Amino acid sequence: MRTQRPLRRLPFVAVTLLLTLSSSLAYGLVRRHLAWDGLVTGISTSKIRGPIEMVGGVVLGTTLATVSYRGDTPGVSTPVSRPWHVHVGSCAKGGAVLGAASAYTPLRVDAKGMAEGKATLRVALPDSGSFYVNI
Repeated sequence: MRTQRPLRRLPFVAVTLLLTLSSSLAYGLVRRHLAWDGLVTGISTSKIRGPIEMVGGVVLGTTLATVSYRGDTPGVSTPVSRPWHVHVGSCAKGGAVLGAASAYTPLRVDAKGMAEGKATLRVALPDSGSFYVNI
């Protein structure tokens, strides 16, 4: 015959601490392992090409989007500035800007035709969906 021991109550503080630690750990694991990445490719005769990535931001509930590319018109004598946004949907169907449009600082094209930028969006990293970049 087996004897059962009564369950002990954990102090409220210990339970709260345990839940907080496990939530932080789970968020940290998800944030490090969940990312979106893709390739920026120009349309028609454009030779623009480069990587795009979205990862969980440093602050919970934010997303960091980074883009870099080459093949643009070099900004030699006159600086070339390119607005950009990540959109929900696809190039064929279109869609809304992910996050606030004001979070995306225009890209500055250098003398070699290269540009890079990042935007911190006040939206959580999406779990699913389709996205595209408009430069």
